[in-house]
This record gives sequence, structure tokens and C-alpha cells, in this order.
Amino acid sequence: MSNLEYDNLYKFLVSLGIVLIVLPVAVLVFLFNSELILISQVDFDALSAFSLQMVQQREQLASYFVVVFPWVAAALILLGIFLLIFGICKWVGVQKNLDKKLDAETTLQSLAVLEMNNKEVTEKIEAETKEDTPTESTNVENAPVDSHLSRMKKYIEIEEMCFNYFTKMYGRRYSFKRNIGIGKHKYDFIGVSQRDNIDLIVEIKYWSTAAGIARRLYDFLDNFYDAGINYETIAHRNFRCIAVLVTTKDQLPRLEANIETYRQAHRENASKIEIKCFAEEAL
Repeated sequence: MSNLEYDNLYKFLVSLGIVLIVLPVAVLVFLFNSELILISQVDFDALSAFSLQMVQQREQLASYFVVVFPWVAAALILLGIFLLIFGICKWVGVQKNLDKKLDAETTLQSLAVLEMNNKEVTEKIEAETKEDTPTESTNVENAPVDSHLSRMKKYIEIEEMCFNYFTKMYGRRYSFKRNIGIGKHKYDFIGVSQRDNIDLIVEIKYWSTAAGIARRLYDFLDNFYDAGINYETIAHRNFRCIAVLVTTKDQLPRLEANIETYRQAHRENASKIEIKCFAEEAL
């Protein structure tokens, strides 16, 4: 709470509460320290009718003040205590939110430094597309190159659509950074929370077919949580893993079946990862 917000309602309430508590005490101190006006009987008898009337009115006001002041003072002090406690509680909440935002901004600046360059991004995409390379290909000379470039383009499109989906879905609460490299781990994108210290670690996998991917799926999910632990260690923030698995509409039921099998076989690890399945046509 090193950066305080001074111009806000809660600070005013705290200040008002202090004034209401101090005011009755200050009045009492003033009254006790004030000097009494003493006159002799001879001087009193010599007062004019107007002066006598003023003295009587002053005595009546003093009597009224003695009766009313304790109640007013008690009410002001109680109201002051309430405003003081209420204002401090709310003010502390405001400062905590400010500290969270400042911490999130610091994290975003750190992630910006760790963003991969174009070469590293291309290498990451190539590695991803190799996982989806079909076992069979045509014998046309240029077909493998064209197919590889096509798959890279498709992966980029899928990743872009997923990024747009998450920024639209979670943009109010999270600020996203893409293609982050932390140690040996590469992150498709990370959502830094503006409200707490639990960030989103999002990894995208695109498989054009769900056939024969069980081993790749298992390896990916088993290692994904380790990437979150690595982020927690480096960034000193908690995390929430979201695995986004994309395939074609006709392959989606088979992919979901593979995921359900994984969940049954690896309950502990599966409980740590939120898995979302999408058909590319739905994105």
C-alpha cells in the first residue's frame, strides 16, 4: 500500500469521522480552560435591566447546554467512530485493489520482455504443426511443402481465433500477452488478472483428426501443469491452466471421448486443468 489514493470518498469519510470525534472533546477542553466571570454583589446590583436580562439569558443557555451537550457529544462521537471504521475498511479495500492493479502492470511489463521474437514464434508454430502432420502424403514433389505451409497457416488462424475468443470472454478481468517464453516452456498466451493474483495459462492444440492422438494428448496434458508451476515460480503469481483443444466438427466427438478417457485414467492431474474443446467451425 505504498501508493495511496488521497482524493476519494473514503478518505473524506475517515477525515470527517476524526473531526466528529475530536470536536466534542475540543469543546470540553475549551470550556474547562475558559475563565469564569466573577463580579461582586454590589456590581451585580448596579447592572442595568438590559444587562440583567442578558445575564439571565446566558444562564439559561448554559443550563440548556449542560443538559443537551452530553447527548450531542455522544451522538457525534458514535457517528465519528462509525465513519472512521467504515471509511478505513473501504479505503483499505481500495488500496488493495490498486496494489493488485500495480502488481498486474508490473507482471505485464515483465512478460513483454519475455515475448518471443518472430523466429522463435515461427519455430514454435512449426513444432506444433509437425504434431498434426499426417502419416500419408501424396507423391507430388511440391505437395509436402504446400501441405506444411497450409497447416502452419491453419494453426495461425486457429490460434488467432482462440485469442480473440478469450480476450472477448475474459477481457474485462484479464490482460493478455501472447507467445511468451519462460525458460524451456513456451506459452501461447497468458492472461494476467487485474483483480487477484490468479492468472490464466492458456495453451492451444489443433488436431485436424482425433484419430491416433491419445499419446500426444496424454503427454501434452501431463506436461501442461508443469508449465504452470514454472510460471508460478518465475512470476510469483498463482495460475489456472486452460487447455484449448480444437478439431474439426466431425472429429469433435472422438476428441471428447479421448479426453474423457484421460480424465478417468488421470483424475488428479485432470482436476488441475480446465479443458475446453471446440470445433474449428464454431470459432
